[in-house]
Amino acid sequence: MLKLGIIGGGNMGTAIISRTFKKYKITVCERDPMRAALLKKKYRTGSSDLAGVAGSSNVIILAVKPQDMESVLAELKGSLKPKTLVISIAAGLTTRFFEKHLGRKVRVIRAMPNMPAQIGAGMTAICKGKSATGSDLAAAVKIFSKIGEHIIVEERMMDAVTAVSGSGPAYLFLFAECFYKAALKTGLEPNVAKKLVECTMAGSMYLFAKSEESAESLRLKVTSKGGTTQAALDVFLDNNFEKMFVDAVRAAQLRAKQLAK
Repeated sequence: MLKLGIIGGGNMGTAIISRTFKKYKITVCERDPMRAALLKKKYRTGSSDLAGVAGSSNVIILAVKPQDMESVLAELKGSLKPKTLVISIAAGLTTRFFEKHLGRKVRVIRAMPNMPAQIGAGMTAICKGKSATGSDLAAAVKIFSKIGEHIIVEERMMDAVTAVSGSGPAYLFLFAECFYKAALKTGLEPNVAKKLVECTMAGSMYLFAKSEESAESLRLKVTSKGGTTQAALDVFLDNNFEKMFVDAVRAAQLRAKQLAK
């Protein structure tokens, strides 16, 4: 059985644990003792410090914030076994960053999952470092397939992936938040507004995923000339909604690049 070490039991670390604990033996390093106890009780994980995780795992997933990574790696380096596969899900940090701090021959996989992983509907982009093998890549794919879909990309595209799918759920949640508030302004009761927004967004995205048509084509099918939908879309277009969205995604991509420095 694969022995999986998770460093960081936050939202994404927990999402991975929740979808893999029945398949793998998992040991977690979590600094918050209450959080560690909760994970142990709910998912039957082991609990240890960094050295213990390094000693008991053949695959380690680093699920800590980018700004905390350097100190974690400094502590981890002395305990890491030579054949251990290291997988990072930190935004912005390159495989070269980990090779620099852990040793140039360390086998590193970089992955960018997203929040829907919590319900097994995540999207994870994966790339490999210089010393990682095809078998290492396959091992990462097997793990992340438990939390949803995956795609293999070149590392140079990972900052773009981070801006689109990594941060993307927040864009949709913001839209849903604004949509719900707008629905309330029409006079709808909160429970009715919530149901309408939820089902409209979920159904539309499901249709988009299943349809062979583009989003533009589907939008045009809903939009009758001079109708109610056109009236709403004119407001979006007049306020340059597309440019705003492009600027937002580019800002996220730039921030991902900055995190690597």
